[in-house]
Amino acid sequence: MSQIKLMIVDDHPMIREGLATMLGTCEDISIVGACQSGDEAHLQAPIIHPDIILMDIKMKGTNGIDAARQIFKTCPEIKIIFLTVFEDAEFMRQALQVGAVGYILKNVTKEKLIESIRRAHRGETIIDPTVFNTIVDDYIKLSHLAEESGEDKAQQLEFTPREKEILYHLTMGMTNKEISATTHLAVDTIKTHLRNIFRKMAVKNRSQAINHGIKYFNSQI
Repeated sequence: MSQIKLMIVDDHPMIREGLATMLGTCEDISIVGACQSGDEAHLQAPIIHPDIILMDIKMKGTNGIDAARQIFKTCPEIKIIFLTVFEDAEFMRQALQVGAVGYILKNVTKEKLIESIRRAHRGETIIDPTVFNTIVDDYIKLSHLAEESGEDKAQQLEFTPREKEILYHLTMGMTNKEISATTHLAVDTIKTHLRNIFRKMAVKNRSQAINHGIKYFNSQI
């Protein structure tokens, strides 16, 4: 069984130690590092080269968002999941824009956290449902305010009906297999549609596509 190399980044020692103890019991997860700051994570990532970094957003010194941005410059293949107490749409938007593959609240259960790490390692994007609903509500409010002020911020993107359907399922956090089962299309066909969607949106990954997808659908309201 191949192991997922995991680095933990949090400025609270008890949280770092607790996560390391809890996740260290999983046969397929190997804790390869624990950092107390974003700056330390930035320095250690190219040396340790973890598969996934589980990182807090708000820390002393360099925050998680800025640390992720620096890490991706030298190690773009590393996947970053933010584990935070903040049910904040703006933080989540920034996390997705910087390229994170996950945004999870710290009240998550052990089982859900382990499942999220495994899903992220498989290439999926994981967003806490509570925060996802918050960001959708915020985009709806912003789109209404834009209409009232006479601003037209709708993205002028031309999608086929099938692409719109697949993009909608993507913004709901569905995996390729789940989209395939829902639309009755082959997984390879879903991947082809997603590549076309990413190209039209000028995005590089699922996280950015979800972020832009939410904006797109709410601009249609």
